[in-house]
Formats: sequence, structure tokens, C-alpha cells
Amino acid sequence: MNAITKQTDNTLSAGKVILYTIACIGIFILIAVFCELLTFWIGPGSLKIAVREVLLRMPLTVFSLHYFARRIIKVYDPSVMYGRITTVNALKWIAISFILPLSIWLFYYGFHFIAPYQHTVLLRTADKLGLFIKWSSISIAAGITEEILFRGHLFMIISSRCSKLKAMLITSLLFGLVHIAMLPVITAGDIAIVVTGGIIAGMMFSVIYMSTKAIWYAAIVHVVWDIFFIGKITTLATAQAGANNAILAFKLNSHNLLLTGGNFDMEAALPCLLVYFLVIALLYRKAVQ
Repeated sequence: MNAITKQTDNTLSAGKVILYTIACIGIFILIAVFCELLTFWIGPGSLKIAVREVLLRMPLTVFSLHYFARRIIKVYDPSVMYGRITTVNALKWIAISFILPLSIWLFYYGFHFIAPYQHTVLLRTADKLGLFIKWSSISIAAGITEEILFRGHLFMIISSRCSKLKAMLITSLLFGLVHIAMLPVITAGDIAIVVTGGIIAGMMFSVIYMSTKAIWYAAIVHVVWDIFFIGKITTLATAQAGANNAILAFKLNSHNLLLTGGNFDMEAALPCLLVYFLVIALLYRKAVQ
């Protein structure tokens, strides 16, 4: 029996599982709001984002959830999720974290599903640096805090009552549900797409965590994935204004829902889903041992 399972031998009641799950998500949201209030005086731009996300929200979220688990939940040792990082494994997962999103972009580009969207207004070096800092900061904070929340604390809470597989599925469902808030337009179809994509992506991050026994490897993959897909470093632009405000912009040459992913873009499209499934298939057996 592994260390993660050993820390969840004390079973929580169903009521406490629900209560602690809601409380952890609430802490996550409240800290985000608090950090926004703390940095309102900083002018708009990459400096504000970097301070808010990396210097404030990320450490405060990690510390607050850790403190809550130790002082209030008291059923598991939150330090277990961090595991032990080795240089070899860190380098391996950094390489994998780049291979996964790059394979998606190369697939779209190689089969002419996307084409470069040329800038009509050239970005200065300072503009590109600002965009890189802004979206890298958001990706770093999102990747680390979401892994600590979903694959870390929520998994520990739920697995105190459910099997490891059920805990992975439930946390992945919650992961998909919270991403509904990121939809620019909310329709029944888009909700179904984003929740389905979120569940499968959540399972991918779960099997990475469970197979490596260290949350940081899943966080590395999550951070790099977000850098490639959620911001304006590489982006699918639907209008010229969007292309002009991105470092590397592409336009999609297809309206096929399997390739577009609806209003959630490529992350919920079939090529990304297949990558999620591939990682799950390769790591699942080791993850559930």
C-alpha cells in the first residue's frame, strides 16, 4: 500500500466530505478575490499579473489549503502529496510537458487545419515580453494551484471515503465543472464539451500524479499545457484584433466541432482528447496499483 493511501485510512462521513470539498474550493476562490483586491493599485499590465498570480495567489493558496488540512480536516498529512522530486524525473516530465502540446499544434499545422494569422500591427519586443510574462504567470499559478486543489486536497478528502478510481473520477468531474466559468458563451452544447474535456484532462493529470506519487510532475505538465493553450503566447485567433495581440497567432481552417472544440477551443477538441487518453492508457495501471 502506498503512502498516499496510508494517509486516507481514516474515513470521513459523507457530510464532511462534501463540506470540506466546498470549503477547499471556497478557499481557492476567496484567495483569488483577495489577491485581486491587494493588487488593484498596480496599473494594468504584466507586472500586476505576475505579482498577483505568482507572488501572492500561488503561495497563499498552497499555504492556506495546507493549513486547513492540518488544522481542520486532520484526516491526512498534506505533505504526502508533494512527494520527492529527482532531477532525472523532473527533466523527463519537463520534456514530456512540451512534447504533448507541441504534438497537437504540429498535427493541426501539418494537416493544414490551421494557418499563421499574420499581424497587421507588429508587436514590439517589449510587447511580446509583456505578453509572455502575463500568460506564463497565469499558467504557472493556475497549473500549480489547481493541481494542489484537485489532485491534492480534494483527492485526499474524497479518497478517504471512496476508492482511488472513484476519487479520481469525482475530482476530474469537479475540475471539468469549474471550467464552465471560462466559457465566453454558455450553451448546453458547450457545457457538455467543456465538462467532458475537463473530466478526461483531469484524469490525465490524476494518473500522472498517482503514478509518480508527486504532485509537482502533474503541475509541470499542467503549467506548460496552459502556456500553450490558454493565453496569447500561441493562440487561435478568430479576428485580426486577436491576432495582433498574440505573439504567435493561427486561424483555424475548419468549422468541424471535433477540431474546433466549440467555444472552449482546441483543449476540448478530439486531438487533445486523444492525447489525454494516450497518457491515461500508458500510466493507468501504475497509477491504480
